[in-house]
Amino acid sequence: MAKKKKTARASGRELRRQRRIRNQILAYIILGLLIAGVAAGIFFAGRFITTWISDKRHEKELEEEMAAMAEAEQADTEASSETEEIQEYTEADLLDEMVAANIAGMPLEDQVAGLFLTTPEALTDVDNAVRAGDSTQAALAAYPIGGLVYAGTNVQSEEQFTQMLTDTISRSKYQLFLILDAQTDALPEDLSVYGINMEFQGKGEGSFRTVTLPSLLGDRTEEGLVTVEISGEEEALADACLEAWQNGANLLYVQEGIKTAYEGMLARIQGDAELEAQVEASLEAIYRVKCSSSL
Repeated sequence: MAKKKKTARASGRELRRQRRIRNQILAYIILGLLIAGVAAGIFFAGRFITTWISDKRHEKELEEEMAAMAEAEQADTEASSETEEIQEYTEADLLDEMVAANIAGMPLEDQVAGLFLTTPEALTDVDNAVRAGDSTQAALAAYPIGGLVYAGTNVQSEEQFTQMLTDTISRSKYQLFLILDAQTDALPEDLSVYGINMEFQGKGEGSFRTVTLPSLLGDRTEEGLVTVEISGEEEALADACLEAWQNGANLLYVQEGIKTAYEGMLARIQGDAELEAQVEASLEAIYRVKCSSSL
């Protein structure tokens, strides 16, 4: 009987031991599953974070590419606009710039002188001008007139006349109208090869037009400048010039007494803001013609 009880107790202990072992195994299994779940969570979380970072990086790259494309498109647009602006720059725009550049900084004394035409003899006080030297340079510095009118007596030969005009141009600080008011067998028909750049048209009753030689204008047309020839007593020249100019003359052609006429007209204009502004406007019209043959 005692032996049976002892055997029964031993069996109970064995069952409890086995149950404890089974419970430990279950605990290990559950712990392993938990660890595996956590590991899986970490793994998938890592993949998610990696994918998210990759997506963000890709998104940033796309934004940078789009910004670069937009910048390139803007640059193309600006370049196209600049090209259009260049294409829209016309011959008239160039002429305006040339006129402005010639007049800029020109003192009133030189502006008024630029309204006059005269002969080389009247300018330099010689009997018959056949060359241009130091006296021509000094006269043009003191009286920077708008142009010179030559006669047949100033032409001895093609070489001599060409040299005289070349020297005259080089001694003037401003562009000159050079006119041959005569017919001469010493020169061929195209006078532009010698430096002549203007001619008189419709001359009569003291008023006519000064126009650029057709050979210098090409296909362009030009109305020309109204020129009035002024003569008479020296003391009346300045008033006559002022009256002609105020009545629409662009250029004043004075063959004798040019210095008196210029100085008197300058004295009448100086200090009068309205007349000074009119002088500048007249000079702009003159230089539009002077510069037109250079286009």
